[in-house]
Amino acid sequence: MPITAANVKAIRQELAKLKPASVTLEGNRVMTVKEAVFALAPTLERMKKRGFDTQELVERLHEKGIDVKPPTLAKYLNEFKRRKDTPKTKRQDTPPPLVTATTVTHTSNTNENGLPPVMTSDMPHEGL
Repeated sequence: MPITAANVKAIRQELAKLKPASVTLEGNRVMTVKEAVFALAPTLERMKKRGFDTQELVERLHEKGIDVKPPTLAKYLNEFKRRKDTPKTKRQDTPPPLVTATTVTHTSNTNENGLPPVMTSDMPHEGL
C-alpha cells in the first residue's frame, strides 16, 4: 500500500487524539524526594532565613508527606545552591574570546614618527 498525503493526514489526526495510558503531565508525575526538595528549595531557604532550623524544616516536610532526614535535606539544599550559582560563576570565570586584529599599514602614508595614522570614525576609510 503506497503512503499518500491523505494517509499521513489521517494518521496524524488519529495520533493526535490518542491519550497516554497514564498521565505524566508535570503536575501529575511522581517526584523523587530530591526533586521535591529542589522544587521547594527557594521556600525552604527563605524559611531558614526567617529562623527555622533544618530539623524544623524536616518536620514540616514530614507533615506534608515528604520524608527526608536532616543531613539529606541539608545536602540537597547545598546542592541546589551550588547548581543555582554555577552558571553565574562560569560566565564570570570564562575569559572573553580572543580577538585577532589585522593591522593594515601603508608605507606611503605615515605620520611624523614613521607610524601609520590612527583611524577614527570621522576619517574616510579609503581602500579598507
